[in-house]
Amino acid sequence: MSTAVVVLAAGESRRFDGFKLLADICGEPVVVRSVKSATAAGVGPVYVVVGHNAEAVRTAIERRGLDVAFVYNPWYGLGLSTSLKAALISAPFFKRYIIALGDMPLVRPDTYRRLLAHGDAADIVYPTYGGVRGNPVLIRRSVLPKVLDIQGDIGIRAIMGASKSIGVEVDDPGILIDVDNKRDMTAVCGWE
Repeated sequence: MSTAVVVLAAGESRRFDGFKLLADICGEPVVVRSVKSATAAGVGPVYVVVGHNAEAVRTAIERRGLDVAFVYNPWYGLGLSTSLKAALISAPFFKRYIIALGDMPLVRPDTYRRLLAHGDAADIVYPTYGGVRGNPVLIRRSVLPKVLDIQGDIGIRAIMGASKSIGVEVDDPGILIDVDNKRDMTAVCGWE
């Protein structure tokens, strides 16, 4: 396989009242909906990075019978960049990686396929909706050294300016919608 999908689901949900990844959204935990979309895309194996509440997240996903591999990030408290590194170190042999966020439950499977279709056009391929950049983001193996240099609670955007990047317009408002608080939960159910 030349492409892997990485779903980052290790964070502590500090801005959310409770643990957002397991919060019910339209009948399912947020993280389960995010992982379902990634697996339904069928672009490659899916790795879920867990950290905070790792066993509960793992159990919620396994209960649904989703075919994923889990990567534990013991340094999740140091920020998003540590989850990126944990995943890439655990699965170093792919040509491309699509990095998705566990708190973005409305990304459509076709968005993953569209990113992959443009995966050889640049080092970093990101989706846009109405011209606005969103997630997930595809990265090529060639940028792994730059990713491994990222520190703190930032992701791929930190290296976009230093890498060849392109945007791909998608018909998917879900690339812009993440769940950071209880109000977001209500809004997300309204998008379906």
